[in-house]
Amino acid sequence: MTQQLIQLKKPAAVLFDLDGTLVDTAQDLGAALNFVLRQHGMAEKSHEEYRPMASHGAKGLLQLGFGEALKDIDFGKARQSLLEYYHEHSGVHSGLFPGAEELFAALEVRNIPWAIVTNKPFKLAAKVQRQLPALLQSRLLIGGDSLAQRKPDPTPLWMTAHYMKVAASSCWYIGDAERDIEAGRRAGMQTVMCDFGYVGPDDKTELWGADLHISAFTDLIQYLD
Repeated sequence: MTQQLIQLKKPAAVLFDLDGTLVDTAQDLGAALNFVLRQHGMAEKSHEEYRPMASHGAKGLLQLGFGEALKDIDFGKARQSLLEYYHEHSGVHSGLFPGAEELFAALEVRNIPWAIVTNKPFKLAAKVQRQLPALLQSRLLIGGDSLAQRKPDPTPLWMTAHYMKVAASSCWYIGDAERDIEAGRRAGMQTVMCDFGYVGPDDKTELWGADLHISAFTDLIQYLD
């Protein structure tokens, strides 16, 4: 069910987060985490355990996997190992969330451009994009290392709006994490929270201040007119 806080204005452009928003990458990220845990003789994590952390990058995944033991390992080496394994296996289980392609088609019919702004390293995000051809329609891809700033800093969103020649206040930013909603609000954009994304049991998403909560991408099509 869609939770509406304000009436969304028709956007001049739509910006998306990647992991947990457009693409369900949790199983591939979890496999990379479990690979590193096996290397260190640690117990693997289940899908139920790692899914809520899949939007939190390598650091969040390693903190989940190692807990207090994280201080006893070479974090840089473990992170590199996780990222290398993920790069080699990133397309095994990942796919678009339901309704994404329908939303892309609705945007195209209305000549509304869209882009991807993620904290995922650009090289990894670009590989996911190549593996899922529908994502190649994106006008721009900004990774977490594309600029000096990353979400929740609004700079990547401002830069993307500038590149697309639209006012930030005329954009939507769609994400599944608190930093997404914070970045969008700080950028002056309307924000949409994907409740189907990587939300943890302790996340109080109703306090994040998103303008709209959705349970499926098709919930948004009505607001494009």
